[in-house]
Amino acid sequence: MTTPVTPAPRTLVVDLSMKYGGSTSRILSLMQKSASEGILLAALRGSAISREAQKLGIPQRIVGANKTDPRILRNLVRLIRAEKIQLLDTQNIQSKFWASAAAAFTDVALVSTINSWYASEHGRASLKGRLYTALELATNRSLDLYITVSARDRQSLLASGIAADRIELIYNAVDIRAEDIPGGSAWLRHKFSIPAGRLVCTAVGRLVPVKGYDVLVEAAGLLAREAPHLHLLLVGDGESRQALADQIGKLALRERVTLAGYQDREQVLSILRSSDMFVMPSRYEGTPIALLEAGALGLPIVASNVGGIPELVRDGQEALLVPAADSQALTCALSQLANDRDLAGQLGHRAAQRVKDEFHLGVQVQKTWDAYRKALSRHEAAGQ
Repeated sequence: MTTPVTPAPRTLVVDLSMKYGGSTSRILSLMQKSASEGILLAALRGSAISREAQKLGIPQRIVGANKTDPRILRNLVRLIRAEKIQLLDTQNIQSKFWASAAAAFTDVALVSTINSWYASEHGRASLKGRLYTALELATNRSLDLYITVSARDRQSLLASGIAADRIELIYNAVDIRAEDIPGGSAWLRHKFSIPAGRLVCTAVGRLVPVKGYDVLVEAAGLLAREAPHLHLLLVGDGESRQALADQIGKLALRERVTLAGYQDREQVLSILRSSDMFVMPSRYEGTPIALLEAGALGLPIVASNVGGIPELVRDGQEALLVPAADSQALTCALSQLANDRDLAGQLGHRAAQRVKDEFHLGVQVQKTWDAYRKALSRHEAAGQ
């Protein structure tokens, strides 16, 4: 006699971010694969995730105009009751704040997904890092379960006093095929006015200090002599854009470094597919979607040896990993792959195989729904 499968809880994913990031790709992929499971998105009006969800036909409800909109709590409570929601999954600290308050007024399970531990991402000494960490832990009264995407962040939760049985480690994953993505070398060079004959090394992410693009630009100055045929393409936008533009100008690197600005998901995938290399010079990461996408497309990778990155790709096997904030080490690794294309090809091939074998989207989706069922069971047991 087979054991009946516990029905999936009616789930509301709360994502109150305005800009597109790796966590946005993660939750959109999860929701696309979970269309039959009864899952709904709560988002802000005009946000990046709302626009992308509309393109993909993902059901959503708008709950506010900005992160501090006082109507968010009322709208969440009404939405939970109208849609008979059983579980909330929050994706960032603003979402956790409002969703935890809504959970206190409704009988729903609460899950907090940690895409990157705040004290690690923003720095333990920074005001933002301390504030976000304190707020995360202070809003746990109604919490039933954490989902974290890296073993490093799981250790941070444990160190903060969270019990091991309240944490589920679920790695990010991707499901993309190069043959399904348009683009090509000529298209990429034409789109961004990159001279013919250059190798294009692409970085993807928000232009914020934790991403380490200032270190990458510094390395670009050193690469002018060691790999003059290498062109850096930085895809994304954020608070550091002007500072990076000034740094590029000061180092006379405008012919070697391009700030591509924000690109939608389809364009990002085309850019990656059309690139020759990928670089992620971050000071901290969880398990970055952009790196998994680059790996899945077989790009040679240079990345910082921080956070969850070495859990995804191993130094010398699927990538070259370097210390964070070390422009000299970053220069050496980029130069090595730019000048040794056989090594670059081997790393890219092994990265594609590892992503295919270890970070398949179907596994992530199944583990996520298992975690949702666990959280709901815990919530229901606590209420008896």
